[in-house]
Amino acid sequence: VPVLRAHCVKCHGGDEAKGGFSLNTRKLFLEGEAADPGNAKESHFLGLIASADLDMQMPPKDLPRVPAEQRRVLARWVNAGLPWTSGFTFRQNSYVPPLLPRQVDLPGPAGLNPIDQILVQHFRQTGQAPSASVDDSTFLRRASLDLVGLLPTPEQRQIFLASVSAKKREELVNDLLARDVDYTEHWLTFWNDLLRNDYTGTGFITGGRKQISKWLYRSLVDNKPYDQLARELIAPPTNDSRGFIDGIKWRGNVSAGQTVHMQFSQNISQVFLGINMKCASCHDSFIDRWTLEEAYNLAAVFAETPLEVNRCDKPTGVVAVPKWLFPELGQVDPKAPRETRLQQLAELMTHSDNGRFTRTVINRIWDRLMGRGIVHPVDAMGTEPWSEDLLDYLAARFASDGYDLRKFIHFVMTSQAYQSQSVILQKEPGQDYVYTGPLA
Repeated sequence: VPVLRAHCVKCHGGDEAKGGFSLNTRKLFLEGEAADPGNAKESHFLGLIASADLDMQMPPKDLPRVPAEQRRVLARWVNAGLPWTSGFTFRQNSYVPPLLPRQVDLPGPAGLNPIDQILVQHFRQTGQAPSASVDDSTFLRRASLDLVGLLPTPEQRQIFLASVSAKKREELVNDLLARDVDYTEHWLTFWNDLLRNDYTGTGFITGGRKQISKWLYRSLVDNKPYDQLARELIAPPTNDSRGFIDGIKWRGNVSAGQTVHMQFSQNISQVFLGINMKCASCHDSFIDRWTLEEAYNLAAVFAETPLEVNRCDKPTGVVAVPKWLFPELGQVDPKAPRETRLQQLAELMTHSDNGRFTRTVINRIWDRLMGRGIVHPVDAMGTEPWSEDLLDYLAARFASDGYDLRKFIHFVMTSQAYQSQSVILQKEPGQDYVYTGPLA
Protein backbone atom coordinates (compact mmCIF):
# COMPACT_ATOMS: atom_id res chain seq x y z
CA VAL A 1 0.00 0.00 0.00
CA PRO A 2 2.63 2.63 0.88
CA VAL A 3 4.64 1.86 -2.30
CA LEU A 4 1.60 2.11 -4.58
CA ARG A 5 0.37 5.17 -2.72
CA ALA A 6 3.75 6.91 -3.11
CA HIS A 7 4.29 6.13 -6.80
CA CYS A 8 1.01 5.18 -8.51
CA VAL A 9 -2.10 6.51 -6.76
CA LYS A 10 -1.66 10.11 -7.91
CA CYS A 11 -2.45 9.09 -11.50
CA HIS A 12 -4.34 5.82 -11.05
CA GLY A 13 -6.18 6.12 -7.74
CA GLY A 14 -8.90 8.17 -6.13
CA ASP A 15 -10.75 10.04 -8.88
CA GLU A 16 -7.86 9.59 -11.36
CA ALA A 17 -7.64 6.74 -13.88
CA LYS A 18 -5.10 7.86 -16.48
CA GLY A 19 -4.94 5.60 -19.50
CA GLY A 20 -8.21 4.06 -18.32
CA PHE A 21 -6.40 2.23 -15.48
CA SER A 22 -7.49 2.47 -11.83
CA LEU A 23 -5.99 0.55 -8.91
CA ASN A 24 -8.62 1.67 -6.40
CA THR A 25 -9.73 -1.92 -5.81
CA ARG A 26 -8.32 -5.37 -6.56
CA LYS A 27 -11.14 -5.92 -9.07
CA LEU A 28 -10.22 -2.74 -10.99
CA PHE A 29 -6.52 -3.61 -10.78
CA LEU A 30 -7.16 -6.97 -12.44
CA GLU A 31 -9.65 -5.60 -14.97
CA GLY A 32 -6.87 -3.32 -16.16
CA GLU A 33 -4.81 -6.45 -16.95
CA ALA A 34 -1.91 -4.85 -15.10
CA ALA A 35 -1.04 -7.90 -13.03
CA ASP A 36 -1.09 -11.68 -13.24
CA PRO A 37 -1.61 -12.90 -9.65
CA GLY A 38 1.07 -15.43 -8.77
CA ASN A 39 3.26 -14.47 -11.72
CA ALA A 40 5.34 -11.33 -11.26
CA LYS A 41 7.35 -11.93 -14.45
CA GLU A 42 4.21 -11.68 -16.59
CA SER A 43 2.72 -8.70 -14.73
CA HIS A 44 2.60 -5.69 -17.03
CA PHE A 45 2.77 -2.98 -14.37
CA LEU A 46 6.01 -4.42 -12.95
CA GLY A 47 7.52 -4.35 -16.41
CA LEU A 48 6.59 -0.70 -16.82
CA ILE A 49 8.01 0.16 -13.40
CA ALA A 50 11.34 -1.51 -14.24
CA SER A 51 11.51 -0.29 -17.86
CA ALA A 52 14.35 1.92 -19.08
CA ASP A 53 12.25 3.13 -22.03
CA LEU A 54 11.53 6.80 -21.26
CA ASP A 55 8.30 6.68 -23.27
CA MET A 56 6.99 3.54 -21.55
CA GLN A 57 8.30 3.60 -18.01
CA MET A 58 6.09 4.23 -15.00
CA PRO A 59 6.03 6.53 -13.18
CA PRO A 60 6.64 8.81 -16.20
CA LYS A 61 10.15 10.13 -16.89
CA ASP A 62 9.60 13.41 -15.03
CA LEU A 63 8.78 11.61 -11.76
CA PRO A 64 11.03 9.65 -9.34
CA ARG A 65 11.55 5.94 -10.16
CA VAL A 66 10.46 3.15 -7.82
CA PRO A 67 13.56 1.96 -5.92
CA ALA A 68 14.72 -1.62 -6.55
CA GLU A 69 13.91 -2.71 -3.00
CA GLN A 70 10.33 -1.50 -3.37
CA ARG A 71 10.03 -3.19 -6.77
CA ARG A 72 10.97 -6.45 -5.05
CA VAL A 73 8.22 -5.83 -2.46
CA LEU A 74 5.67 -5.43 -5.28
CA ALA A 75 6.96 -8.57 -7.01
CA ARG A 76 6.58 -10.61 -3.80
CA TRP A 77 3.04 -9.24 -3.42
CA VAL A 78 2.12 -10.31 -6.95
CA ASN A 79 3.72 -13.75 -6.52
CA ALA A 80 1.72 -14.18 -3.31
CA GLY A 81 -1.46 -13.84 -5.37
CA LEU A 82 -2.13 -10.10 -4.96
CA PRO A 83 -3.65 -10.39 -1.44
CA TRP A 84 -5.99 -7.49 -0.73
CA THR A 85 -7.67 -6.61 2.55
CA SER A 86 -11.43 -6.98 2.14
CA GLY A 87 -13.06 -3.57 1.81
CA PHE A 88 -9.80 -1.67 1.27
CA THR A 89 -9.71 0.93 -1.50
CA PHE A 90 -7.36 3.73 -2.56
CA ARG A 91 -10.44 5.79 -3.30
CA GLN A 92 -11.10 8.47 -0.72
CA ASN A 93 -13.82 6.99 1.46
CA SER A 94 -16.52 9.58 1.90
CA TYR A 95 -18.32 7.39 4.43
CA VAL A 96 -17.64 8.33 8.05
CA PRO A 97 -19.17 5.91 10.56
CA PRO A 98 -21.34 7.83 13.02
CA LEU A 99 -20.65 7.75 16.73
CA LEU A 100 -24.03 8.68 18.19
CA PRO A 101 -27.04 6.36 18.07
CA ARG A 102 -29.76 7.24 15.59
CA GLN A 103 -33.49 6.62 15.88
CA VAL A 104 -34.99 5.27 12.67
CA ASP A 105 -38.58 5.91 11.62
CA LEU A 106 -40.08 2.61 10.54
CA PRO A 107 -41.65 2.69 7.07
CA GLY A 108 -44.41 0.13 7.84
CA PRO A 109 -46.62 -1.77 7.39
CA ALA A 110 -47.03 -1.87 11.15
CA GLY A 111 -47.93 -5.55 11.36
CA LEU A 112 -44.48 -6.66 10.18
CA ASN A 113 -41.38 -7.24 12.29
CA PRO A 114 -39.43 -3.94 12.07
CA ILE A 115 -36.56 -5.78 10.37
CA ASP A 116 -38.93 -6.81 7.59
CA GLN A 117 -40.38 -3.30 7.35
CA ILE A 118 -36.92 -1.89 6.65
CA LEU A 119 -36.12 -4.71 4.21
CA VAL A 120 -39.31 -4.19 2.23
CA GLN A 121 -38.04 -0.68 1.55
CA HIS A 122 -34.55 -2.04 0.79
CA PHE A 123 -35.91 -4.52 -1.76
CA ARG A 124 -37.98 -1.78 -3.38
CA GLN A 125 -34.95 0.48 -3.71
CA THR A 126 -32.64 -2.25 -5.06
CA GLY A 127 -35.19 -3.85 -7.34
CA GLN A 128 -34.84 -7.20 -5.60
CA ALA A 129 -37.54 -9.68 -4.69
CA PRO A 130 -37.44 -11.10 -1.14
CA SER A 131 -36.84 -14.84 -0.79
CA ALA A 132 -39.77 -17.10 0.00
CA SER A 133 -40.15 -18.48 3.50
CA VAL A 134 -38.58 -21.84 4.35
CA ASP A 135 -40.76 -24.77 5.30
CA ASP A 136 -41.22 -25.84 8.93
CA SER A 137 -38.71 -28.67 8.72
CA THR A 138 -35.96 -26.36 7.44
CA PHE A 139 -36.77 -23.69 10.03
CA LEU A 140 -36.61 -26.27 12.85
CA ARG A 141 -33.20 -27.47 11.70
CA ARG A 142 -31.83 -23.97 11.15
CA ALA A 143 -33.04 -22.60 14.48
CA SER A 144 -31.80 -25.63 16.42
CA LEU A 145 -28.32 -25.45 14.91
CA ASP A 146 -28.08 -21.68 15.37
CA LEU A 147 -29.23 -21.62 18.99
CA VAL A 148 -27.97 -24.84 20.57
CA GLY A 149 -25.71 -26.35 17.92
CA LEU A 150 -27.68 -29.60 17.85
CA LEU A 151 -30.02 -31.19 15.35
CA PRO A 152 -33.58 -31.70 16.60
CA THR A 153 -34.40 -35.23 17.69
CA PRO A 154 -36.91 -37.23 15.63
CA GLU A 155 -39.41 -36.78 18.46
CA GLN A 156 -38.94 -32.99 18.56
CA ARG A 157 -39.30 -32.86 14.79
CA GLN A 158 -42.50 -34.88 14.84
CA ILE A 159 -44.07 -32.69 17.55
CA PHE A 160 -43.08 -29.44 15.81
CA LEU A 161 -44.34 -30.49 12.38
CA ALA A 162 -47.61 -31.75 13.83
CA SER A 163 -48.30 -28.50 15.70
CA VAL A 164 -51.02 -26.27 14.25
CA SER A 165 -50.15 -23.26 16.43
CA ALA A 166 -49.86 -20.03 14.44
CA LYS A 167 -46.97 -19.04 16.74
CA LYS A 168 -45.10 -22.34 16.76
CA ARG A 169 -41.93 -20.86 15.25
CA GLU A 170 -41.73 -18.16 17.91
CA GLU A 171 -42.51 -20.76 20.57
CA LEU A 172 -39.67 -22.93 19.23
CA VAL A 173 -37.21 -20.03 19.48
CA ASN A 174 -38.38 -19.36 23.05
CA ASP A 175 -37.93 -23.02 24.01
CA LEU A 176 -34.45 -23.22 22.51
CA LEU A 177 -33.30 -19.98 24.17
CA ALA A 178 -34.61 -21.29 27.50
CA ARG A 179 -32.20 -24.24 27.30
CA ASP A 180 -29.57 -22.31 29.25
CA VAL A 181 -26.81 -24.89 29.22
CA ASP A 182 -27.23 -25.97 25.59
CA TYR A 183 -27.42 -22.35 24.44
CA THR A 184 -24.33 -21.42 26.47
CA GLU A 185 -22.19 -24.37 25.40
CA HIS A 186 -22.95 -23.62 21.74
CA TRP A 187 -22.42 -19.84 21.87
CA LEU A 188 -19.22 -20.22 23.92
CA THR A 189 -17.46 -20.87 20.62
CA PHE A 190 -18.50 -17.46 19.31
CA TRP A 191 -17.43 -15.65 22.48
CA ASN A 192 -14.20 -17.61 22.98
CA ASP A 193 -13.12 -16.67 19.46
CA LEU A 194 -14.10 -13.05 19.89
CA LEU A 195 -12.49 -12.62 23.32
CA ARG A 196 -9.39 -14.72 22.50
CA ASN A 197 -10.21 -17.08 25.35
CA ASP A 198 -8.22 -20.27 24.88
CA TYR A 199 -7.80 -23.51 26.79
CA THR A 200 -4.34 -24.69 25.78
CA GLY A 201 -1.30 -23.43 23.93
CA THR A 202 0.93 -20.38 24.01
CA GLY A 203 1.12 -18.60 27.35
CA PHE A 204 -0.38 -21.23 29.63
CA ILE A 205 2.88 -23.15 30.11
CA THR A 206 4.60 -20.13 31.67
CA GLY A 207 1.57 -18.70 33.42
CA GLY A 208 1.62 -15.74 31.04
CA ARG A 209 -2.02 -16.11 30.12
CA LYS A 210 -5.27 -16.57 32.04
CA GLN A 211 -8.61 -18.07 31.06
CA ILE A 212 -11.94 -16.35 31.59
CA SER A 213 -13.88 -19.56 30.93
CA LYS A 214 -15.80 -19.90 34.22
CA TRP A 215 -16.77 -16.24 34.24
CA LEU A 216 -17.82 -16.34 30.57
CA TYR A 217 -19.84 -19.53 31.02
CA ARG A 218 -21.72 -18.08 33.99
CA SER A 219 -22.28 -14.78 32.17
CA LEU A 220 -23.94 -16.57 29.23
CA VAL A 221 -26.00 -18.90 31.42
CA ASP A 222 -27.27 -15.88 33.35
CA ASN A 223 -27.75 -13.86 30.14
CA LYS A 224 -25.72 -11.02 31.60
CA PRO A 225 -26.51 -7.73 29.83
CA TYR A 226 -23.87 -7.01 27.21
CA ASP A 227 -22.95 -3.59 28.58
CA GLN A 228 -22.28 -5.14 32.01
CA LEU A 229 -20.31 -7.95 30.39
CA ALA A 230 -18.13 -5.40 28.58
CA ARG A 231 -17.55 -3.35 31.74
CA GLU A 232 -16.46 -6.46 33.63
CA LEU A 233 -13.99 -7.29 30.87
CA ILE A 234 -12.48 -3.80 30.65
CA ALA A 235 -12.46 -3.08 34.41
CA PRO A 236 -12.56 -6.55 36.03
CA PRO A 237 -14.32 -6.56 39.43
CA THR A 238 -12.57 -9.90 40.20
CA ASN A 239 -9.74 -11.94 38.74
CA ASP A 240 -12.28 -14.21 37.00
CA SER A 241 -12.59 -11.89 34.00
CA ARG A 242 -9.05 -10.43 34.08
CA GLY A 243 -7.53 -12.65 31.42
CA PHE A 244 -9.00 -10.61 28.57
CA ILE A 245 -7.22 -7.33 29.32
CA ASP A 246 -4.10 -9.00 30.71
CA GLY A 247 -3.51 -10.59 27.31
CA ILE A 248 -0.47 -12.81 26.69
CA LYS A 249 2.87 -12.16 28.35
CA TRP A 250 5.19 -13.59 25.72
CA ARG A 251 8.48 -15.23 26.67
CA GLY A 252 11.64 -13.37 25.67
CA ASN A 253 11.81 -10.13 23.72
CA VAL A 254 8.80 -9.07 21.67
CA SER A 255 8.08 -6.21 19.32
CA ALA A 256 6.59 -3.06 20.82
CA GLY A 257 3.26 -3.91 19.18
CA GLN A 258 3.02 -7.25 21.04
CA THR A 259 3.35 -5.98 24.60
CA VAL A 260 0.39 -6.49 26.93
CA HIS A 261 -0.32 -2.75 26.80
CA MET A 262 -0.67 -2.76 23.03
CA GLN A 263 -2.68 -6.00 23.10
CA PHE A 264 -5.11 -4.18 25.39
CA SER A 265 -5.42 -1.30 22.92
CA GLN A 266 -5.88 -3.68 19.98
CA ASN A 267 -8.29 -6.09 21.67
CA ILE A 268 -10.79 -3.67 23.17
CA SER A 269 -10.83 -1.65 19.92
CA GLN A 270 -11.45 -4.67 17.72
CA VAL A 271 -13.87 -6.56 19.98
CA PHE A 272 -16.09 -3.70 21.14
CA LEU A 273 -15.75 -1.14 18.33
CA GLY A 274 -14.76 -3.07 15.21
CA ILE A 275 -11.62 -0.93 14.90
CA ASN A 276 -8.32 -2.37 13.66
CA MET A 277 -5.68 -0.88 15.95
CA LYS A 278 -2.99 -3.42 15.03
CA CYS A 279 -1.64 -1.41 12.08
CA ALA A 280 -1.64 1.73 14.20
CA SER A 281 0.38 -0.05 16.90
CA CYS A 282 3.48 0.28 14.70
CA HIS A 283 2.81 3.43 12.64
CA ASP A 284 -0.14 5.53 11.53
CA SER A 285 -2.57 3.12 9.88
CA PHE A 286 -2.47 2.81 6.09
CA ILE A 287 -6.06 1.57 5.87
CA ASP A 288 -8.06 3.93 8.09
CA ARG A 289 -7.87 7.10 10.17
CA TRP A 290 -6.30 5.73 13.38
CA THR A 291 -2.86 6.95 14.36
CA LEU A 292 0.09 5.59 16.30
CA GLU A 293 -0.49 8.24 18.97
CA GLU A 294 -4.11 7.17 19.46
CA ALA A 295 -3.16 3.49 19.75
CA TYR A 296 -0.52 4.25 22.38
CA ASN A 297 -2.71 6.68 24.30
CA LEU A 298 -5.36 3.98 24.61
CA ALA A 299 -2.70 1.48 25.67
CA ALA A 300 -1.52 3.96 28.32
CA VAL A 301 -4.90 3.65 30.07
CA PHE A 302 -3.85 0.10 30.93
CA ALA A 303 -0.15 0.73 31.56
CA GLU A 304 1.04 0.97 35.16
CA THR A 305 4.19 2.93 34.28
CA PRO A 306 4.89 5.67 31.69
CA LEU A 307 4.62 4.22 28.18
CA GLU A 308 7.05 5.43 25.50
CA VAL A 309 5.74 5.52 21.93
CA ASN A 310 7.65 3.27 19.51
CA ARG A 311 7.35 3.81 15.77
CA CYS A 312 8.21 0.66 13.83
CA ASP A 313 9.92 -0.67 16.96
CA LYS A 314 12.09 2.43 17.40
CA PRO A 315 11.65 4.60 20.52
CA THR A 316 10.50 8.15 19.75
CA GLY A 317 11.07 9.76 23.14
CA VAL A 318 7.36 10.65 23.32
CA VAL A 319 5.43 9.43 26.36
CA ALA A 320 1.83 8.38 25.71
CA VAL A 321 -1.00 10.09 27.61
CA PRO A 322 -3.91 7.88 28.78
CA LYS A 323 -6.81 8.82 26.48
CA TRP A 324 -10.08 7.40 25.15
CA LEU A 325 -10.70 7.40 21.38
CA PHE A 326 -13.88 9.51 21.36
CA PRO A 327 -13.50 12.57 23.63
CA GLU A 328 -16.99 13.75 22.57
CA LEU A 329 -18.32 11.28 25.14
CA GLY A 330 -15.90 12.26 27.89
CA GLN A 331 -12.35 11.36 28.83
CA VAL A 332 -10.36 9.34 31.32
CA ASP A 333 -8.34 11.16 33.97
CA PRO A 334 -4.69 10.60 32.98
CA LYS A 335 -3.55 11.27 36.55
CA ALA A 336 -5.91 8.75 38.15
CA PRO A 337 -4.70 5.30 39.30
CA ARG A 338 -4.89 2.56 36.69
CA GLU A 339 -7.94 0.81 38.17
CA THR A 340 -9.84 4.12 38.20
CA ARG A 341 -8.83 4.80 34.59
CA LEU A 342 -10.08 1.37 33.56
CA GLN A 343 -13.43 1.96 35.30
CA GLN A 344 -13.75 5.32 33.55
CA LEU A 345 -12.90 3.69 30.22
CA ALA A 346 -15.49 0.96 30.81
CA GLU A 347 -18.17 3.61 31.43
CA LEU A 348 -17.15 5.51 28.28
CA MET A 349 -17.18 2.35 26.18
CA THR A 350 -20.72 1.49 27.31
CA HIS A 351 -21.94 5.10 27.32
CA SER A 352 -25.52 5.42 26.05
CA ASP A 353 -24.29 7.80 23.34
CA ASN A 354 -21.66 5.36 22.05
CA GLY A 355 -23.54 4.01 19.04
CA ARG A 356 -20.40 2.28 17.76
CA PHE A 357 -20.48 -0.07 20.76
CA THR A 358 -24.00 -1.31 20.03
CA ARG A 359 -23.63 -1.31 16.24
CA THR A 360 -20.55 -3.53 16.47
CA VAL A 361 -22.09 -6.30 18.56
CA ILE A 362 -25.43 -6.48 16.77
CA ASN A 363 -23.55 -6.61 13.47
CA ARG A 364 -21.54 -9.58 14.75
CA ILE A 365 -24.69 -11.45 15.76
CA TRP A 366 -26.46 -10.62 12.49
CA ASP A 367 -23.41 -12.01 10.69
CA ARG A 368 -23.57 -15.18 12.79
CA LEU A 369 -27.27 -15.75 12.11
CA MET A 370 -27.52 -14.47 8.53
CA GLY A 371 -24.15 -15.40 7.01
CA ARG A 372 -22.83 -11.89 6.39
CA GLY A 373 -22.85 -8.70 8.42
CA ILE A 374 -24.74 -5.52 7.64
CA VAL A 375 -21.19 -4.16 7.73
CA HIS A 376 -18.59 -6.49 6.23
CA PRO A 377 -16.07 -7.50 7.47
CA VAL A 378 -17.39 -7.40 11.05
CA ASP A 379 -14.01 -6.22 12.36
CA ALA A 380 -13.97 -3.23 10.01
CA MET A 381 -16.87 -1.10 11.23
CA GLY A 382 -15.56 1.89 9.30
CA THR A 383 -16.95 0.22 6.15
CA GLU A 384 -20.26 1.51 4.84
CA PRO A 385 -23.21 -0.77 5.74
CA TRP A 386 -25.54 -2.04 3.04
CA SER A 387 -28.40 -0.62 5.13
CA GLU A 388 -27.69 2.18 7.58
CA ASP A 389 -31.33 2.19 8.64
CA LEU A 390 -31.28 -1.48 9.59
CA LEU A 391 -27.96 -1.21 11.43
CA ASP A 392 -29.01 1.89 13.36
CA TYR A 393 -32.47 0.57 14.18
CA LEU A 394 -31.14 -2.72 15.54
CA ALA A 395 -28.41 -0.99 17.57
CA ALA A 396 -30.88 1.44 19.16
CA ARG A 397 -33.38 -1.34 19.86
CA PHE A 398 -30.68 -3.51 21.45
CA ALA A 399 -29.82 -0.67 23.85
CA SER A 400 -33.46 0.08 24.66
CA ASP A 401 -34.02 -3.63 25.38
CA GLY A 402 -31.37 -3.51 28.07
CA TYR A 403 -28.48 -4.94 26.02
CA ASP A 404 -30.19 -8.33 26.26
CA LEU A 405 -28.34 -10.72 23.90
CA ARG A 406 -30.97 -13.46 23.91
CA LYS A 407 -33.77 -10.97 23.35
CA PHE A 408 -31.92 -9.57 20.35
CA ILE A 409 -31.34 -13.04 18.91
CA HIS A 410 -35.03 -13.81 19.43
CA PHE A 411 -35.96 -10.57 17.62
CA VAL A 412 -33.86 -11.46 14.57
CA MET A 413 -34.95 -15.10 14.42
CA THR A 414 -38.65 -14.23 14.52
CA SER A 415 -38.31 -11.99 11.47
CA GLN A 416 -39.29 -13.09 7.98
CA ALA A 417 -35.75 -12.20 6.94
CA TYR A 418 -34.25 -14.94 9.12
CA GLN A 419 -36.94 -17.40 8.05
CA SER A 420 -36.30 -16.85 4.33
CA GLN A 421 -34.72 -19.35 1.99
CA SER A 422 -30.93 -19.24 1.87
CA VAL A 423 -29.14 -17.48 -0.95
CA ILE A 424 -26.28 -19.47 -2.46
CA LEU A 425 -23.55 -17.30 -3.96
CA GLN A 426 -21.22 -18.67 -6.61
CA LYS A 427 -18.33 -16.49 -5.47
CA GLU A 428 -17.35 -14.27 -2.57
CA PRO A 429 -19.24 -10.96 -2.98
CA GLY A 430 -17.21 -7.78 -3.31
CA GLN A 431 -17.98 -4.17 -2.55
CA ASP A 432 -20.99 -4.36 -4.85
CA TYR A 433 -22.78 -6.80 -2.51
CA VAL A 434 -26.56 -6.39 -2.38
CA TYR A 435 -28.56 -8.15 0.33
CA THR A 436 -31.15 -10.57 -1.03
CA GLY A 437 -31.49 -12.96 1.91
CA PRO A 438 -29.55 -15.06 4.43
CA LEU A 439 -26.43 -16.69 2.99
CA ALA A 440 -26.01 -20.45 3.08
